[in-house]
Formats: sequence, structure tokens, C-alpha cells
Amino acid sequence: MAGLFGKEISELASVMNFRLFRQGIISSNIANIDTPGYKSKEATFEEELDTRLTMNTTSPEHLPSAGQAQSLTFKVAEDPFARIGNDSNTVDLDREMMKLSQNQLLYDASADAIQMKITALKEAIRGIR
Repeated sequence: MAGLFGKEISELASVMNFRLFRQGIISSNIANIDTPGYKSKEATFEEELDTRLTMNTTSPEHLPSAGQAQSLTFKVAEDPFARIGNDSNTVDLDREMMKLSQNQLLYDASADAIQMKITALKEAIRGIR
């Protein structure tokens, strides 16, 4: 997908996939708010994204090639910022709702960025005719 549409669209699609995955993790946390002993989970992706966006060169005189698309791994771990409640449950509804809102905003921003890229491609095609 990196050929015609560029690397940005495939990377944004990966971000959107992560946002969908994280939505499931947050929803699971909210669903288990009354489960005694449940430990709040968090999905991580930012480290993977940071390593993929860094530029590596083989020579100071060369630019790196786009290369092949790599598979992404999303990691799930216990939320390090969770607080333990009376029943050993670490889900905080206010915090989970904040994460849900933030996740939705970032998903929408990625979708908007893809839409702008596609619109720009359509305009370029119309200009050729």
C-alpha cells in the first residue's frame, strides 16, 4: 500500500487499528468495574510507532528507502497508574472514560488525515484530466 498512496496512509491505518484495539481494552476495563480483584489493563503502541518513524541510514549521503511494511504488535499490560480500590479492583471509571474520549479523538484525527490524503489524490486526478 505504500507505493501509490505513500507510507503515511498505511501508517495512519496502523494507528487506527491500534485505536480500535485500545477501544476494546478500555471497554473491557469498564465492563469489569465491579469485578473484585480485576486489574485494569492498558494497551501500548507508542514505543512501536516511535521506532518505526525514526530514520535509519546506511550512509550519511543516502536517504533511507521506504522498505517493506512491518507487522505491528500491540502489547497489553496492567495499567501502571491504576489505584487499588477496597475490593482490589483497579478500574477507575473517570479515568477510563477520559481514556475512551482521548482514544476516540485520536481515531477521528487519523481518519480525518486519511480522508484529506484521499481528497488530495482525487483533486490531483481531476487536475490531470
